[in-house]
Amino acid sequence: MLNLKTISAALVAGAAFASAQCTIPTEPLSDDIPSHFRIQVQNASRLDVHNKYMNLFEAGGGDQHLFIGPVGEPTYDFTLVDGVVFNVRKNIRLVIGGEWSEIDHTTKLFSTARPDPDAIFQPTYACNPDTGLLQVELRFIQWEGEPLGGHICVRHSFDGSHEFRYSPPGNTLIDVNRECIKVTLVVLPTLDGPSTTFSTVTVSSTSSSSIAPPATSSTSTSTTTSTAPTSTSTSGVLPYTDMTSLGWRYIGCAPEERWTTDGPFRTLSGALLGSDTMTNEACMAFCGANGWAYAGTEWRRECWCGNSYAPTRQPLTTLASLNKCDYRCSGNSAQFCGGDAWLSLYAKCPPTGPCVNAVFT
Repeated sequence: MLNLKTISAALVAGAAFASAQCTIPTEPLSDDIPSHFRIQVQNASRLDVHNKYMNLFEAGGGDQHLFIGPVGEPTYDFTLVDGVVFNVRKNIRLVIGGEWSEIDHTTKLFSTARPDPDAIFQPTYACNPDTGLLQVELRFIQWEGEPLGGHICVRHSFDGSHEFRYSPPGNTLIDVNRECIKVTLVVLPTLDGPSTTFSTVTVSSTSSSSIAPPATSSTSTSTTTSTAPTSTSTSGVLPYTDMTSLGWRYIGCAPEERWTTDGPFRTLSGALLGSDTMTNEACMAFCGANGWAYAGTEWRRECWCGNSYAPTRQPLTTLASLNKCDYRCSGNSAQFCGGDAWLSLYAKCPPTGPCVNAVFT
């Protein structure tokens, strides 16, 4: 078992030996680190990610996505149990699964309390590439249930951030528009790190740009209106929620960056609301109250807002195009809230004009 005192002593000892390259202790490290630590990201050849930190980002349903800045909140209370990284305050752990990319064959690394397959690591002594001092790295071993090997990488996401991914062993595929940069995860012991507070709203901006800069907001989940929009299956009625009674018209099922080649940005990037009680009326209420012209739901529990979107993200108006937005809303299973990187996209109707949904044939 490796505790904070052991890590600190080893690092101090390593500093005494430091020169061009540190001296690596011969004794192996335990796969348990009960003392709290931060996770630093290193890749000395990529200064855009080097020496940054793993942040947690509220995703709804108890899940936390993993980013390096400026998105997310710092966390100082990771531990390692049998090679699995836990966040003790949230009682969640690092897992792999979901949002697999056909382009580069990477898969999402995130944190949850659900029984998804674990990401398994082994603490290992190494030399810091900048200082030559001894450090403890979390060497990636495997995605539980999958072949040994592979590595952790980060790729550009929204608002200047990078998201964490898993790349399988032997993978040579590269997304030329959105490279996944291989990184090393480093243990940084913490004593009394600041407490981490998560708000429901994690990104907010008044910009109409396609990629808007983030700002922290404390707005809570919007309450639903008394009017109850409905959506049903394709057996007579199209699979989307009719929001025209609330002043929003449905445009269609819009692709996110993973399904396009026009660049690494979100279709709507002005503001984000994540909630495990997400409904379409809650999303429209949130975006409307903050003055956004467009709103969209995605991945059951995400609500995105913006004032514009790229023409390349314009949804198709075929019946088949609606099939990608078939995820049921986390707050109302009778409604549809986008899909896996597909956005159920709505536009605010003009106050005096018609409010009519797109026609799908």
